[in-house]
Amino acid sequence: MHIVVFHLLNDYSGSPKVLRSVIERLLADGNTIDLHTSRGGPLDAISSPALARHDISYSFDGPRLLTAARYVWSQLISFFAALRYTFRRDTEFYINTILPVGAALAARLTGKRVTLHCHEAVISRGGMYPLLSRIMLRLANRVICVSRYQTSQLPQLPAKLNIRTIPNTLSPRFVNALRPDPEAAFTRRRVLMLCSLKIYKGIPEFLHIASLLPDINFSLVINDTRRAIDIWLLRNGITPSPNVTIHPCQAEVAPFYNEASIVVNLSNPSLFIETFGMTALEARACQLPVIVPTVGGIAELITDGIDGYHIDCRDTRRLTQTITTLLSDRDLYLRLARGSAS
Repeated sequence: MHIVVFHLLNDYSGSPKVLRSVIERLLADGNTIDLHTSRGGPLDAISSPALARHDISYSFDGPRLLTAARYVWSQLISFFAALRYTFRRDTEFYINTILPVGAALAARLTGKRVTLHCHEAVISRGGMYPLLSRIMLRLANRVICVSRYQTSQLPQLPAKLNIRTIPNTLSPRFVNALRPDPEAAFTRRRVLMLCSLKIYKGIPEFLHIASLLPDINFSLVINDTRRAIDIWLLRNGITPSPNVTIHPCQAEVAPFYNEASIVVNLSNPSLFIETFGMTALEARACQLPVIVPTVGGIAELITDGIDGYHIDCRDTRRLTQTITTLLSDRDLYLRLARGSAS
């Protein structure tokens, strides 16, 4: 089978990492692949004689009007790129995220089957996402959702649409780079969060909690450039406390888990709800206790009180108390670490 894959923003967020694993499995099964995506992320590392790479110029920064113009242009390019497969037999399309609507439209116009791997919270997100989701769900023949929560939030769907819930998994490459050691992790007293440079991801809450716990180290890995991070902090009037280390986008994040004690996800549920949460899955693989929001697909990954806790990012008191207790009660910490390994 020849599979045509479209994905717009190839950065180090969760969806490109998952797509890399999907593509590697498809190649291992003997398929040939045409990959249409941008440069700058984990998809750049895929190398195979059975894979042909086609670049899409796309980025998600700058003024909103410019970002919107880039998106429209990328969809025109994707539409005509997809039309090139009109007369190619045994070809299917694999669309990662709801953004490549131009490619999906061309695929259906030419009678090709479309699989949509949906990663977004299509209802809770604002802007163009609700409209795009409805369009894509009608163009797709099959939809893959990443959590039960995400599946439950899909809008009204065509009766014949094939929907599957398949949670994301970690690549063996990533797991092999981890060095789980709960005893050593407990002594490090380091709280880790990895996220994109968005207000709804809980960066202000993370930095505020760090300022309240000066005897504990905090590491923040942000999926953006150092310059963008500095500008964002200045614009929002935020000055990190001395116990915080902020890192820009990282190609390899396993070393950060290997140096952490606790991993947190502080997405604000009033602004954004996580459909999955790769960082929680990655932390569990490293046997680290995890604090996640109380709602969303990410909450399905953690059992409250067994391998971590469900805590709303706005509950500052409980967050600080929980972190302090975890890093002072060795028996509790090791019990949760063992829960992560189960």
